[in-house]
Amino acid sequence: MILLFDIASADSYLFYLLALGIITLLAATIPNVIKNKAINAPIIYLLIGMSAFFLFEKYLTFRVTDNVDVIKHISEFVIIISLTNAGLKIEKPFSWQTWKYSFWLLLVTLPLTIIAAGYLGWAYLGLAPASAILFGALIAPTDPVLASDLQTSGPSEQDISKTKLALTSEAGINDGLAFPFTFFAIYMASRAQDYSEWIGEWLLIEVLYKISTAIVLGALCGYLLYKLIFRFISRETHSQISRGILSLSLTVLPYAITELAHGYGFIAVFVAACVFGNSKKNLSHMDNLHDFTEEIERVFVALIFIAIGIYASQNFDSLTDLKLITCALIIILIIRPVTGYIALLPTKLLPFERFVLSFYGIRGVGSIFYLTYALSVTEFTEAGILIKITLITIIFSILIHGISAAGIHKKLERYNTP
Repeated sequence: MILLFDIASADSYLFYLLALGIITLLAATIPNVIKNKAINAPIIYLLIGMSAFFLFEKYLTFRVTDNVDVIKHISEFVIIISLTNAGLKIEKPFSWQTWKYSFWLLLVTLPLTIIAAGYLGWAYLGLAPASAILFGALIAPTDPVLASDLQTSGPSEQDISKTKLALTSEAGINDGLAFPFTFFAIYMASRAQDYSEWIGEWLLIEVLYKISTAIVLGALCGYLLYKLIFRFISRETHSQISRGILSLSLTVLPYAITELAHGYGFIAVFVAACVFGNSKKNLSHMDNLHDFTEEIERVFVALIFIAIGIYASQNFDSLTDLKLITCALIIILIIRPVTGYIALLPTKLLPFERFVLSFYGIRGVGSIFYLTYALSVTEFTEAGILIKITLITIIFSILIHGISAAGIHKKLERYNTP
């Protein structure tokens, strides 16, 4: 038998090209093949990653701690792409009707989840205070990448489900709002634990300055880009502007400018997309931008979750620790649903709608980014435990939420009133 391809002797560049081609093909086909099925694409990617590890174990082993920067930048990019995608979907981003439910989730559920998960990490897993707070911060946000199955409709379609709209707006903004709490953990780990020495700086810089800077610069970037494209460039040339180039500009420019100004780029990207898409004109262009960002997002989701599948197989024994699994399930099945339900009590939502908004706090790529970001900034002595519990929580989240999302999606159609 003749071997047509020998991984061991192949040039690494060609191997990566082959892997990229396979991942791109999977990203193009799998979401369409399983559409409306009782399973989602990340679950398939996990299984593919696990299978790949058993077939090519010798070539697919890696350590998270040795690749922190690479993982951080990949997860960072897929998040900002998904935030652009989410922002473009929201039809009326500056209306109270858009935020009246997600407002309570952001105001109540996010901090309560951080506190509860942090306490669980400290009391149950024995994490040090700084590591416990970091765990609470990274596991609290709803993921804008994996929440797409239950997100609102595209730019040219009317937002017909208030529940999906609330999930979209919550996922779009709470990734950025978790950043101050991540920095709180970083301050604790890297400085003296005497809060009086740095709490004022944290509040002024990490909360007030960085959030306000992100909102202002994001709005300004979105406004100027819209004016440049649709006011200063003739209508005849609109169709000639590449949707890919424009999508990347709308994503990368607000992020880079805001980060250079030491603001939160995640918030800026989402705000820029909301401002840019806040027009009933040019909806076909908004659809094109949305479609392109969704395609790019799919490729990176495939890459990330195949890698998680490989890592899970490589570390199967340590990831099946009953204590870590119990902790993850408590967060997914108790902490998020309970804190979400409490937050939504003042609203007039029906019980089922309140349940959906409370339960579907999907954990995913955002948690990976926050973890690797913190590990790249300072040292956490319990980094190994944080990596394991974060990945276990993500895996259970995509299994539980992914398998149940199709049925929930169908039932939500009965509640499709603005």
